[in-house]
Amino acid sequence: MKKIGIVFPGQGSQKVGMGQDLIDKDLETQALFEIANNILKTDIKELCIEGPEDLLRLTKNAQPAIFLVSFALFKKLQKKGIQAHLLAGHSLGELTAYAAANILSFEDTLKIIKKRGEEMNKAASLTESGMAAIMGKSSQEIESIISIYKNEPVVIANHNCPGQIVISGKKEALEKAYENLKQSGAKVIPLPVSGAFHSPLMSDASNALKDYLDTFKFSDAKTPIILNQTGNKESYNTSLKENLSKQVVSPVKWIDSIETMAKEVDIILECGPGRVLSGLIKKINRDINIKTINNLTSINELDI
Repeated sequence: MKKIGIVFPGQGSQKVGMGQDLIDKDLETQALFEIANNILKTDIKELCIEGPEDLLRLTKNAQPAIFLVSFALFKKLQKKGIQAHLLAGHSLGELTAYAAANILSFEDTLKIIKKRGEEMNKAASLTESGMAAIMGKSSQEIESIISIYKNEPVVIANHNCPGQIVISGKKEALEKAYENLKQSGAKVIPLPVSGAFHSPLMSDASNALKDYLDTFKFSDAKTPIILNQTGNKESYNTSLKENLSKQVVSPVKWIDSIETMAKEVDIILECGPGRVLSGLIKKINRDINIKTINNLTSINELDI
């Protein structure tokens, strides 16, 4: 039997219309969205199906919406008899993995995602900051170029794939770093985000989240999770709880995470809206067998 890895996407994968086939046809998905509407105090179903895009893109809406669609797709995979050997998620997607591994209940995961988004937005509002994708340079080269701004701070936020590294930091210092990077031959693409996520500028959010997490029950993972901040497997509930507050100030080591997963699985399924992670994974290891599960048709056609 093939060993299966499942990965869940993060913010940026959202698009208007996502999950509509599931919402229209699947009673379990409809029930999940009803629970979510009560917890979030907003019609997240309508936002997913009808938008508008500018509202869906907001962190407070995008994150729970992506989680809901990703988790609904995962539940359908389970009904099809798919069992994961390993789980992982990119940033927000890591919380989807927590729900999939029964570390947290669906309801508790959604409450934590809501609080996480609120605190990250609050921390972002304190400082003019941002993020940018840097193309064409290794992480070591980028680290060397931005090191003079590390106390501003400007840091590496995401190790997405070879040739695509994301940096994060205060706007004024970031703009200086952009010029240095361009002069070195790198391509710089500023990202449409509201803050310097996965950087020390999120420390207030990390501290607030740490206190909030004390009010929830964490279980050991039924399926091991590869953590963003280490790139290693974890199953122990205490470590998993500690990870969630550390994660918002730590870089996403996606390259390490996928390399760890590739050593143990025969196929990886990207489970969620879009196909961003599938593209990144192919750039990390072109030999990996990966399939994208982003709607009901892709589940029905899945043959492993």
